Amino acid sequence: MESSMIYINGKYLTQRLTGVQRYAYELTNCLVKNEKNVRVLVPEFLDISAIDLPAESIIKTGKSTNTTLWEQFDLPRFLGENNNNLLINLCNTGPIFNKNQFVCIHDMSYMENPKWFSKSFYYYYKFMIPKVARISTHVLTVSEFSKSELQSKLGLNHNKVSVIYNAPAKTFVSSTYKKINLKKENFFLFVGSLDPRKNLKTLLEVFANPMLKKQKLVIVGAKQNTLNDENLLLPLNVELLDNCSDVQLKELYSKAKALINCSLYEGFGLPVVEAMSSGCPLLLSDIAVFNEIAGEHAMFFNPNDPSNIINTINTFLERSEKEINVSIKANYYYCAKYSWEKSSKDLLKIVRRESWV
Repeated sequence: MESSMIYINGKYLTQRLTGVQRYAYELTNCLVKNEKNVRVLVPEFLDISAIDLPAESIIKTGKSTNTTLWEQFDLPRFLGENNNNLLINLCNTGPIFNKNQFVCIHDMSYMENPKWFSKSFYYYYKFMIPKVARISTHVLTVSEFSKSELQSKLGLNHNKVSVIYNAPAKTFVSSTYKKINLKKENFFLFVGSLDPRKNLKTLLEVFANPMLKKQKLVIVGAKQNTLNDENLLLPLNVELLDNCSDVQLKELYSKAKALINCSLYEGFGLPVVEAMSSGCPLLLSDIAVFNEIAGEHAMFFNPNDPSNIINTINTFLERSEKEINVSIKANYYYCAKYSWEKSSKDLLKIVRRESWV
C-alpha cells in the first residue's frame, strides 16, 4: 500500500528570510531529501525559479494573491481534494479549519509583551495561535522553554507538544575545528531583527558609554513591519548592516570578538548556534532559553542592567587568548548536537508515532 503524502505549508517561501522562515526552509530541505512522500504547497503566483528545492517537490495551488486567504481557504480546499493528508505548518500559523495537521509555534512573545508588536500583528496572533494550536493534532516548538510557555499560556497538554530544535545552516558550520579563524578583529557582533524584545536600545546605550568607546559593535538586522517602531540612535562606534548574505554573515561570525545578544525574550535564538558553529564566543542575556541552548558555553549578563553588561564585556576582554580559544573549541564540539538532519529525523519519528504515514 502506498504511503500517504506529507504536505508542507509553503507560505513562508513568500516571506523575507528571518529565523522562523529559516527554520521552515532548513527542515523542509531535509524532509524533501530524506522522505520521498513530502511535497511543498505554494501559492500559484509564486515564482519558484529561485527556490532551492527540487521542482518536483513543489506543488502550486490556489488562486489567492493574499497569502493569509491562501493559507485559510486554498490550502484546506487542496487537502480536501487530496485525501486530507497531513499538513505540516512550520511558521506559527495554519488553517484554522484543518484538523489533520501539525503546527510549529516558535514562542509566545505576543503574549509576553503585546507592545513589542504592531496592533494588527498582535490581534491576528491573539486570534490565530490558540485556535490553530487547539485544532492541530500535534504542536511543535523549538525549545523546552517554549514548550513550557505553550503549556502554561495555551493550556496545552504535555504530550501534545514536542521540541524540534533549530540548528545552524551548513554555511555557518566550520568543516573542522582547525579551520576556525582564531585571529579575531576589533568588533563585537549582534545578529537579529530590529525588534524591541531584542533590547537594542540598551545595547546601544552600553556601547555609547565612554568605558567602551574603543570597542566597535556591528549590528546585522532589519526592521520588520510587524514590529513596533523603535527609534535607534547609533553611536559612532556602532555600524548597522542590512540585507547581509549568509556568506557575509559567516565571515562576520568568524572574525568577531564575540556575539552579543541582549534579548529580553526568545523562543530559541538561532544566532547563538550559528555563532558557536562558526567559532564566535558568546555574551548572552541571562534568560531561560539561552541557558538551555548554550549552558556553560557562554558568559551571561542581566539584560536590564547596562552596568552589568559593561562589566561582562570588560571581563571578557580581560580573558587571555588561550582561555578564549579553549572556549571556542568547546563551543564548536558542543554545537554539533544541533543539526537539521537530526531535527528532521526527530520530526519524522513524531509523524510516524502519530500514525499519519
